[in-house]
Amino acid sequence: MISDYIPYHARMTLEVIDGKANEEDFIKSPEELLKKNPGKNVKKLRKHSQELLEMILSRVVDNFQVYIVSLIREVLVVKPEILHNKQPSISIEQVLKSDSIEALLQEVIESKISSLANKGFGNIEEWCLQNGIPLVVDNDRKEKIVEFIALRNIIVHNRCIVDDKFLKAVPRSKYQQGAIRELEVDDLYDVVNTLGTIVTNTDESTIQKYCLNRNLINSDSKFRVEF
Repeated sequence: MISDYIPYHARMTLEVIDGKANEEDFIKSPEELLKKNPGKNVKKLRKHSQELLEMILSRVVDNFQVYIVSLIREVLVVKPEILHNKQPSISIEQVLKSDSIEALLQEVIESKISSLANKGFGNIEEWCLQNGIPLVVDNDRKEKIVEFIALRNIIVHNRCIVDDKFLKAVPRSKYQQGAIRELEVDDLYDVVNTLGTIVTNTDESTIQKYCLNRNLINSDSKFRVEF
């Protein structure tokens, strides 16, 4: 808006000075120019709005998923007994190759993180709740998260064309298989607000419960910083 308004302002100022335009007809702000007579830069952005929204939305969802995995890692570092179970999860070879108990523990943690990262959000949430990690999401938001992740997947893997995997994840979608899932700015706001609320609530609950380093969590996740 500003890049369109600066040349407009300069041009209109000269026309007013030359008597070719009246000062009362002068559009006073970039926002007003956007509404009344959008410039070439805004028009160009609007022309490619779908692609821009796809890129931003995908990055936001990726950030959220990385945040969840990073948070679980930090919890397991300070509370490794969460991984305790009666079934062996490491091999004798791993034990013999490890330089120390700390290195072996780190390897086990990373193995668990990798396993969780490959599962859907529902499975990750269930694992967190079973192990006392306060990732609590109400049903409405849970459905939205599943849809956001499914949307991210068709953006990245199918040019935003609705496929059978998307419809299985979002059975109540108004879009049919083969249709392009057109994005609007409100879709992006919904993603940012929903995921941002979950991150904020999870941050506070988890940091308090496990006495985590607040600065470490925030710097690792990079989620809230971007919004």
